[in-house]
Amino acid sequence: MTELGLSLSPEKTKITSYGKGYDFLGFRLSRLSRTMRAKSVEKFKTKVQEITRRHHNLDGTAIEKRNQVIRGTANYFATEFSTCVFLFQQLDKWIRMRVRCMKFKRKSVNDNYRMKKRVFLKRLGLLELLSFTATTMGHS
Repeated sequence: MTELGLSLSPEKTKITSYGKGYDFLGFRLSRLSRTMRAKSVEKFKTKVQEITRRHHNLDGTAIEKRNQVIRGTANYFATEFSTCVFLFQQLDKWIRMRVRCMKFKRKSVNDNYRMKKRVFLKRLGLLELLSFTATTMGHS
């Protein structure tokens, strides 16, 4: 590698076993799971938070931006080898709560009953992370 002018970074290089797990290219890889690493989840949540601010209106532009973020994240992390189903369920729940807060300009448990999941998907055209996983697409 030195012939090519490359060197290993001491901060990023470590010896570990697959059983203990390690982070690589946004994934947390271990013997039991292959999911998004914590930093990737936080970056995703930050992007969604920027789009779904309560003082913004829930319009076509906001939905399109939100769908782009979801589609990009899902296409990267919802591979055949990933085990992100439970995490995607939790993130979808969190995103729906953010969109409800954006629509009603507040956070209330009662809004769950006013605007249900079916309404989000059909009328507003919102995507879900879970719809991109291999188990829900019939590939497993």
